Amino acid sequence: MQYDKQKFKAMQLPNPMLLHWMINPAMAVNELLLGQRLPKVTLIDQDSDKPLVERQIVPCPHCNAMNDGMLWSKGNSFGHWFGYVCPECEGKIPCLWNFTSLLILAITSPIWYWFRSSAERKWLAKEYRRVTAMKSKAEFSGATTKPISYARMGLFFGFFMFLLTLVIQAVQAGLTVENTLKALAFNTLGGILFGVGMKLFLNQKNKRKL
Repeated sequence: MQYDKQKFKAMQLPNPMLLHWMINPAMAVNELLLGQRLPKVTLIDQDSDKPLVERQIVPCPHCNAMNDGMLWSKGNSFGHWFGYVCPECEGKIPCLWNFTSLLILAITSPIWYWFRSSAERKWLAKEYRRVTAMKSKAEFSGATTKPISYARMGLFFGFFMFLLTLVIQAVQAGLTVENTLKALAFNTLGGILFGVGMKLFLNQKNKRKL
């Protein structure tokens, strides 16, 4: 893949954020339940003074298209179980997998393996329609960007972590009122910290422009 290394900085493994996505078991909730994925390679525009969330480019390894990362944010953040699709050539853009997700998929493979290929073809066609619809929206001109609700993002994350904790407790026969209240408090705090962390990370300015 060719790109202007003076203008763009590649965010790829072993980037700490990407390693965290792969190693943290909690990210399996995002991948398997919500269909949230991260591309293996993201280019960061070093010349722009916009927040990080608006400086991300997702390159296509098939046609070399430089796709705006905002195409897979906000109204199109979830539902990408089979990965991203390039709006220019319909090629599949490689995405990361969380290790816990891979383990769960391996264990459950006898259930889904037989219809995976047909389901993937249909879903990728739907993915292409979604991403092209996002690109064609007038509001996606980049002139104005609606603010991201990091509080809702954090509470949403904490809620699903709470549900996962309840499932684990039920399996381990540890589902009690006391444990449930502890899990609620812990995951609410974790969700808030997650939202704050994402706000600090995604809103950081380009230091080269300061």
